[in-house]
Amino acid sequence: MNFKDERHRRQFEDMYEQYKVSLRTIAYKCGIPREEMEDVIHDAFVSYARSDYDLELPEEDRRKLLSRILKNRCIDYFRELKRHGCYSLDDERYYQERSLTKDKGRELVDDMIGDEKCRAIIKEIQKMPENWKEVAILKMLEGRSTEEVCEILNISEKACYSRVARIRKYLDKLLKDENWP
Repeated sequence: MNFKDERHRRQFEDMYEQYKVSLRTIAYKCGIPREEMEDVIHDAFVSYARSDYDLELPEEDRRKLLSRILKNRCIDYFRELKRHGCYSLDDERYYQERSLTKDKGRELVDDMIGDEKCRAIIKEIQKMPENWKEVAILKMLEGRSTEEVCEILNISEKACYSRVARIRKYLDKLLKDENWP
């Protein structure tokens, strides 16, 4: 993040320290798993910073705004899990979904491996350079057509195909690595 000056950066860091505990409480109440909580809270602060909200807002307004942003990030987190069918084995929804798909002959072990890799792949996509990440999300996760992706990102088909090929090669390499999740 680019801050206007050092004072602006310090204000943001102070705000982070001031609200991170109360935001953890909100994330916990929203059902965010502990291992994902810091990422969701960090995303909320990044969103606040990128949106150029005034750091001089009255404390109550700032708290409400951060809480609202965090709640939206929690909703996004669960939408992402639902879209990709990634549930924790401790999650009741996993077993509900599992009972609906039992006739497909998938074993519990296959589901555990699939869910773990699914989460790991989503995390890897989130860490990709922005131009790769955008293509990966639109094309590979959301299943949009190449034409749609090109229109949304304002890139050529050749650029889209090239990025998809590089992303697939990168992910294939990770999936073949025995030490990767």
